[in-house]
Amino acid sequence: MTATRTPGDYRNLRVAATAGLALLLLVQTPQSIIQAGGGASLDREYGASLLIGATVLLAVALGYRLLTRMVPRTADHQLVARYISEPFSVVAAAAKLMSYALIVAIAAGFAVRSLSPLIDLGSLDLPFVQSIAIVVLAVPTLLGWQPGPRTLIATIAPAAASIGVIIVGGLIIELASGLKTLPEAGAIDSPVGVTWLLGGGVLGACLPAAVLGLMTERSFGEETSRRIEPRSLLTVMIPTILGIAALLYLSDVVSLPPSTKAPSVIALAEVFFPDAVVAIIAVSFSLAGLGIALAAYCQLILLLRLLATDGILPRHVAAADAHGSRRAVFGVIALTCAVAVYLIASPLGGSTMVVTIMFVGFLLTMVALLARARKLRRASTDLRERQNASRSTRTALVLGLFVLSILAISTFVQPVFTVAGLTILAIPSVALLALRRGMGKIGATLAASDLSAGRSLPTRVHAIVLVEKLDRPTLQAISYVRATRPSTMTGLVVDVDPQVTEALTRDWMAAELPVELRILGTPRGAARRPVIEHVRSLRRASARDIVIIYAPRVVSPSATWQRFFVRHSTPALLSELKLEPGVIVAEVPYQIEDVEEQ
Repeated sequence: MTATRTPGDYRNLRVAATAGLALLLLVQTPQSIIQAGGGASLDREYGASLLIGATVLLAVALGYRLLTRMVPRTADHQLVARYISEPFSVVAAAAKLMSYALIVAIAAGFAVRSLSPLIDLGSLDLPFVQSIAIVVLAVPTLLGWQPGPRTLIATIAPAAASIGVIIVGGLIIELASGLKTLPEAGAIDSPVGVTWLLGGGVLGACLPAAVLGLMTERSFGEETSRRIEPRSLLTVMIPTILGIAALLYLSDVVSLPPSTKAPSVIALAEVFFPDAVVAIIAVSFSLAGLGIALAAYCQLILLLRLLATDGILPRHVAAADAHGSRRAVFGVIALTCAVAVYLIASPLGGSTMVVTIMFVGFLLTMVALLARARKLRRASTDLRERQNASRSTRTALVLGLFVLSILAISTFVQPVFTVAGLTILAIPSVALLALRRGMGKIGATLAASDLSAGRSLPTRVHAIVLVEKLDRPTLQAISYVRATRPSTMTGLVVDVDPQVTEALTRDWMAAELPVELRILGTPRGAARRPVIEHVRSLRRASARDIVIIYAPRVVSPSATWQRFFVRHSTPALLSELKLEPGVIVAEVPYQIEDVEEQ
């Protein structure tokens, strides 16, 4: 979709992305809890993990509700920049970027693994296949096309209906005749080593709370507050938690192994339904995984514009027509997604990394809220404002300690994946900080400390037209340069080929141009050095003179076959002349009209 989007389009895209994230939570969260529990019974680790995860979800929702009331028009990274420091705001922004990258990696893995009933996954290098899927899904965005909200919903809806069928069908079968136990032979991988089952289950169950942070800010282009009311998001998340609970219950009844080749929902479908139905469900899940990855990519490109608008990325990236700059950054993130697949060795590993990254950002936001409340209590004289600041202080402090405890559990239970998540967060953070530091130094260097300096006019302007042959582009360039009335004007040719130089001299004399033609160099000598030495000699004669180099340039705006034969790169001579002091390089375009029009 390359057309300009309206606020309604952005809103619909956000709804599609939210639906995709909710569906991904439905399949990823129970699989992470099952893998951490190692086959534990529902009334112990499964139930306790889900209960703690739901509590964390409500706590995080409370924190974002507080932010919505206090700073509705301020994003998380803006709040961190204002009340902590600019470097920490970069970390908060990078947390969302890398979380979307991990969501793409998880969704691509789900799309590939869902085809296990149709394809023998044991013969495939799954990380490599998932990396290929991630790169292929990034190609439409790199080419300037993005799917619309209806397309994304169309890929997600069949899978959501399939999950409903699995849950309802499984519960009906359980009530009617009881469920059979899933055979473990040939389907079990070695489970992830988790020393504390409840702690590992809690990490898996905290994934909805972490993903909630990706849903709380509006997409680019909506003329309302930057934040979404968490109450409306809970209307999506609470049914999701209930669906996760139902899937965990069915998984416990059939004794689902802690690790299977296929996603846990596919394994449940294989217990409840015949092979033909399972194949249809598997295809719908695979399409949904692709749709979720595309929706995350769409949100990622919008997030890049938001970060550029807020000054985290260079501001020109936020321009509507700055497609090339955004695609370059997007391409780097897509490659990061492809590499991240090799780190996400298990569903619990992917969940742990997302929880680690997003909770680091949420912790920074709570610290910024504390700093804001402290500043208000010191400076404000309004009683209501001071009371709100006191309440926000207590809430932010409790939520900050709460999230810090989850990060401590993650470090203790899954240190490898926690370090991997922090590393994934650190790499773009350091890159963005280096970019901001470099931009700051350049800005300080270019800043005008004396507004009266550098305003003296040059003494003379020497115009030089680079000539290879006397054709239409060269004649047009000479006419344009004469119209500028320079102090001196010269046509300059380097004698690389004597025959060509002799023909040019004859044509020049025949045309009777009132412009001097100067021949430099020796036959078959260097092409660039004589021009540069000539320009330097003009500058040495008078330091206050400037030299303008005019180069005829052929362009073709219409005919495709003509554009193929037109030079698109800048000649090395012009690139080198741009580095000379007191030299201006100008290209004079000559447009080739379509032959049929002529």
